[in-house]
Amino acid sequence: MKTKIIAGAGTILLIAVLLVVLRPASFTSTLQKQVDKMDGYVLKGDMEISKGENLKTYALEVGYHKGDVQQFKVSLTDKELNQEQQILKNKDGVFVITPSLNQIFKFEGDWPLNTPKPYLLQTMNDIVQQKDTKIKKEKEGYLISAKVNYPSSQSYHHEDMHFDKDGKIQWLQIYNEDNVVELKIVFNKVEYNTNFEKDYFKTPTTLEKEKSTSAIAEEDLPLYPVQVFSSKLENTSVVSSGGETRHILEYSGDKDFTVIETKKKASDETQTVIMPLDMMDSMELIGFYDGSHMSVMYDNVEFSVYSEDLEPEEMMDVISSMQVAVMK
Repeated sequence: MKTKIIAGAGTILLIAVLLVVLRPASFTSTLQKQVDKMDGYVLKGDMEISKGENLKTYALEVGYHKGDVQQFKVSLTDKELNQEQQILKNKDGVFVITPSLNQIFKFEGDWPLNTPKPYLLQTMNDIVQQKDTKIKKEKEGYLISAKVNYPSSQSYHHEDMHFDKDGKIQWLQIYNEDNVVELKIVFNKVEYNTNFEKDYFKTPTTLEKEKSTSAIAEEDLPLYPVQVFSSKLENTSVVSSGGETRHILEYSGDKDFTVIETKKKASDETQTVIMPLDMMDSMELIGFYDGSHMSVMYDNVEFSVYSEDLEPEEMMDVISSMQVAVMK
């Protein structure tokens, strides 16, 4: 009997050794090696952003090239408004390209790797590498489930991603704490180690004015934010100067802040504007922040929030809630 037990234990040990030897490399290490070794990538797909009853759809393109200087290009086209905006990082700096205004905004900073971005393969890899991430091997690839933290989108709570057998991302969904999907991206083109056209990451000097549909007219202003952090609207005023009309909303309460809304006109010639501010992007919005003030350009309207009490993420929440109100 004793001999049988020993033989059985030896057999179990042998099987365990064989399993270790024959087991393929884990998905975490495989993806990490892919990201480390690749020269660049292109991701294209369709993105949906849901906020309450509002659903917005975008065409998304992300390009990355390692090289001596890491270069990034993110293009986001609002399908309803037919408006495109690009964020570009190259050796000359970081640029926000806005054809609808015929303007290019230049600023300093380490975008986009300063904070996690759902559309970046680097961020996806970081999520996969987290200790508490769950990885399920399926017939068609790998399903990833993890808790997430996106500072510029604080309602994002957890995320699912699906990669194919070759480690190429197919789709991702981000949920809020109530398990409601707030962001969904379906990728229809994924290329690793791709070859880019010569001027792909080059900053344009002139822009082609695009035909777009504006959802916000001058007579629609002012818009009123839904997210006011328990503060109350105390005063409204209108100031006209330099051919522009500024609508001013003053809120007071636990957190005081002022909102200024200005409809902007496209420049006749392409302008490059130097921005001495930090940039924040929350997927569909791009904000410029200087410590006590944030400005966001949406549908040719400049929304600015001034406050000593609000955090930058809260300022973005105020502006985002105006966008939601517009689309109702």
